[in-house]
Amino acid sequence: MRAFFGPGGRLAASLPGFEPRAEQAALAQEVADALERGEHLLAEAGTGIGKSLAYLVPSLASGKRVVVATATKALQEQLLTKDVPAAAAALGRDVDVAVLKGRQNYLCRKSLHTLALPLFRTAEDATEYERLQDWIETTETGDRAELAFEPRPTLWSELAVGPDRCAGRRCPFLGSCFSEQARDRAREAEVVVANHALYFADLALRAKTGAGAGILPDHDAVVFDEAHRLEEGAAAWFGGRVSLGGLRQLLRDVERACRETRTTVPARVLAEIDRRGEELVTGLDPGRGRRRLTEADAEAASAPAAALAGALDQLAETLRGGSDDLDQLARRALGAVDDLGACLAVGGEGTVSWAEQGALAWAPIDVAETLRELLWEREVVSVLVSATLEPRFLRGRLGLDEARQVSLPSPYDYREQALLYVPRAFPEPRSPGYDARLAEEVLALCRVSEGRALVLTTSYRALDELAERVSPRIPYSVLIQGDAPRERLLKVFREQVDSILVATQTFWQGVDVQGESLSLLVIDKLPFAAPGDPLVEARCERIAREGGDWFAEYALPSAVLQLRQGFGRLIRGHADRGVVAILDPRLRTRGYGRHFLEALPPAPLVGDLEAVAEFLDTRERATA
Repeated sequence: MRAFFGPGGRLAASLPGFEPRAEQAALAQEVADALERGEHLLAEAGTGIGKSLAYLVPSLASGKRVVVATATKALQEQLLTKDVPAAAAALGRDVDVAVLKGRQNYLCRKSLHTLALPLFRTAEDATEYERLQDWIETTETGDRAELAFEPRPTLWSELAVGPDRCAGRRCPFLGSCFSEQARDRAREAEVVVANHALYFADLALRAKTGAGAGILPDHDAVVFDEAHRLEEGAAAWFGGRVSLGGLRQLLRDVERACRETRTTVPARVLAEIDRRGEELVTGLDPGRGRRRLTEADAEAASAPAAALAGALDQLAETLRGGSDDLDQLARRALGAVDDLGACLAVGGEGTVSWAEQGALAWAPIDVAETLRELLWEREVVSVLVSATLEPRFLRGRLGLDEARQVSLPSPYDYREQALLYVPRAFPEPRSPGYDARLAEEVLALCRVSEGRALVLTTSYRALDELAERVSPRIPYSVLIQGDAPRERLLKVFREQVDSILVATQTFWQGVDVQGESLSLLVIDKLPFAAPGDPLVEARCERIAREGGDWFAEYALPSAVLQLRQGFGRLIRGHADRGVVAILDPRLRTRGYGRHFLEALPPAPLVGDLEAVAEFLDTRERATA
């Protein structure tokens, strides 16, 4: 690895502007050793190390077939357009890389063939379909990522393959299927880029078929980038849901298949499923967020649930034996019955169920044993990397008992490049008047920084409240999450240097804005999970039942990991300089505050706004 990453090495020779970093070389050597020895690896690689190249180069040099699974599309794009070509240049040869996505990302030729205008749900869908015609007729991949805009979900659901709608080898359009062509390319590739969800889908299919063929090609190793998100991804995949949208998609697919096979549409049964589905889901709908289902909820929902399950069973019986397509729809109906039963089987120790807008869902409380059985005990080498991995915490949460563990610090000089501001004499988040005081502090900070700020909130409620209070009172453009797609907001934020972006949830991670546009990062409060979140609550209960400390073992380390992710949005390059403001006095006043402070990069801590102004003014003079 020294031959690649050291001064005067292959990367320096092939990549303009490459800066040798000892931490990157060390990570690459750890990955190379893990692949050679067949050992799992947990690697925390601080921001700026260049972890993508540090695992790509040894993976490609090993001669093994490797799958790289990410949590975000943005990282997939970076790997394909930037990092893999850089690794190939250093290796001095072409690299065969393929990206593989879930079937729902690809245009379905069979759906196009059977599509009829009356099936469009809205006039807007019909209009947008006409807009897509040129792309539909000329695309070579069928991947919706080629589109310059995100198609309407209601339209794309009619055009896409869909995870439950694919006829597989029985499809008459198999030879020209975009999804199958992507799989064929993946089977020939050295490196396959996928996402966490697709990897879990592959694991589940291999388990179901007894280690038979999966979605992904057979491979020797998997690199989980953004591995801090693995537990949530696994819980979502190994759980299930029943949504009103999913039920209605099933009904439309039944109507389409019956029309194509000239079978009588079971109209009465379809109407009953629609009516009972709406009665069940809307009856438990919490409006916003997620609400844990109780035994009382299950009892209250028993009548519409039983009626819905009966109608789905009747639909399956009606469809079974009609054709391959109708048999597949019958299996989907029975799968919905199973998920419905799991959602309403509340009170068990192994799972938790909840209601959310338009759906019921369930998930396993603990994924450690499932991952141990399906993933870690296989012969496939697993490498888990992230800037904020918290290895000791995630080792237990993921069931990864036997793995080498390494933590490598960021090469950035946070003592010089960053300042941490925690105001003195600030109210705690649940105090009366906190929202108004928070807004005043954000306004004062953004005036000092002259915009150039990313404001991260811990909830949508706080996002709405803060945006409403700040936007009319500041002479800078205020961008708000939800007003435009994520990548478009980030593009505007980068280009409008003095703008302010107010966001939550997904913007806490995966946001890379270098330079002056992000000079101030504001975090409203410590990111403890929302009280009453069903999955978090159930995990804490399990720890308490087993005699553990749910706060110290789960709530606190989870919040520390999230705060570290948020903090990491500020410094993205050696030339970056800025302030992180965390507007939560508990960092100073509570005993657990030191755990957060010790986990953050070593930026100087200040409590006065004047110190922030002086630091930013020093930055201006340094860059003038």
